Amino acid sequence: MENMDLIIVIAIFALALHRELGELRTLSLRSNNDRMALKIAVGLMMLCLVIGGIDRFQQWFEYTFQTHVFFINGWLNSIPYNDLSIYFNYPSEVLVDTFRAIYNYGFYVPFFGLLIRAVAKRDFRALSLLAFGTFAFHYLVHFPFYTLTQGHQVWMVKGEFPPLFRTISPLNHVFPSMHTSISVTYLLLAWKQPNKLIRVLYSIFCPLVIFATFYLRIHWTIDAIAGAAVGIAAVKFAQYATRKQWLPAVINFLRGLWGTEKQREPVSLQS
Repeated sequence: MENMDLIIVIAIFALALHRELGELRTLSLRSNNDRMALKIAVGLMMLCLVIGGIDRFQQWFEYTFQTHVFFINGWLNSIPYNDLSIYFNYPSEVLVDTFRAIYNYGFYVPFFGLLIRAVAKRDFRALSLLAFGTFAFHYLVHFPFYTLTQGHQVWMVKGEFPPLFRTISPLNHVFPSMHTSISVTYLLLAWKQPNKLIRVLYSIFCPLVIFATFYLRIHWTIDAIAGAAVGIAAVKFAQYATRKQWLPAVINFLRGLWGTEKQREPVSLQS
């Protein structure tokens, strides 16, 4: 059955979020808070769709303007212990299929898990952390690196034939690892959740996403280290933006553009 791996991943997250999924049924469009939570969630989901097209824009931008200044393949290959896959890259069809699924769906599925929990609980603070700490922040930070540097995946630099299970992209982006950075962000945000199942699931799944980048010979050690630093910085930035009430400020600004009534604090970011 096609997409069975995606179904399994979604089922695992649904099991951990079964209480929150049940609470979604209590949402009411008559409630101002519920409507606001849904609007923010829809906005974040639309952002996901935009992010899905970023790679094409990045590819066009690089090939049109020839932006690469630093060519780092030699540097990546020269760093000791920079290729961790040599220690655990054992050939196994089961492991390959497992880590391929984890890698492919580890970028978006954990995000939607945290989003569902935030909407179900009407947790505007959690929504603010997701808004300022996930896709927008990560792409803004990674864009200069990906635009100015050219670095290839481990298998390509090592001169190996790319197996079909690997994600092959015309983009020459490895440093920093965005899968690592976003996974670290998800993990840190999940650790703040009161739901123990969510904390346990993310504590297992997010490190496996990072491990998958090594097992599939996609990322170098230094990519993951730099990505982890970006992931931590994203959470710190999101916490700062949340303390400063940036989400209500953005909502006020949008209401002003749309001509609706402007309130000083349209939502509360208190947990």
